Amino acid sequence: MAKVRLPISGIDVLLREPVGAEDILLLEATSYDTAFALELVARLAAPANGPAVEWSNLCVTDLDALLLLLRQMLFGNLIRTDIACPAAGCGARIDVAFRIGEYLAHHRPRTARGVEAAEEPGWFRLRNTPVSFRLPTAADQAAVTQALKPARELVRRCIRPAGISAGLLRRVETAMEALAPSLSQNLQGRCPQCETSVDFYFDVQQFVLSELGNQAALIYEDVHALALHYHWSQAEILELPRGRRARYAEMAQRERSAV
Repeated sequence: MAKVRLPISGIDVLLREPVGAEDILLLEATSYDTAFALELVARLAAPANGPAVEWSNLCVTDLDALLLLLRQMLFGNLIRTDIACPAAGCGARIDVAFRIGEYLAHHRPRTARGVEAAEEPGWFRLRNTPVSFRLPTAADQAAVTQALKPARELVRRCIRPAGISAGLLRRVETAMEALAPSLSQNLQGRCPQCETSVDFYFDVQQFVLSELGNQAALIYEDVHALALHYHWSQAEILELPRGRRARYAEMAQRERSAV
């Protein structure tokens, strides 16, 4: 169990380790999208104090931060991945590594110039204009994926009045990025072979959920091994936290190998 604080809302959250039920959920998911991220968060997160949290009302930055903090708790602070160099005739692997704590600190919220709180909770106003806005939520992100024009639908949901000028829209977008910096964005790397500079998109939800799914891959083998060795029921095995279940499965495997 870990206690973390979300960077935008300031909510203190308790995170627990997945158990077998969540591992099966990850393995049987048809897609790792925002709706699935919210379903997993609802299982693994709880407010440390205060009333219950409607996770879908978190701004997108807080949801992504929560996933990164879950990943930090489970696998450590260092994220390491690689991509193939896109340069013609190269294809070398480019290592990308960064620390979650430093990444979150680099993307901490900032004061937005010319912005003030509106009367309606959660809304802001561009000073000396009729324009007000709120930060896009996880529910917004999940909903607009079904829209024909997601960006336009997000503007419709989060900015008032409709039909503002392009200049005012840019001011709102700049303010939103200051108040809640996006954690899913382009990162840069350089190919060690051909020195090509490479930009690639780091999608927090896809990366963390895919990594969790990969780690869940042994759940069926673990259930089989523990049921066979200890004669525990499936329900009892699925209630074990992932780390504890893996240790029991490893001990059972060692004993079988020694026979």
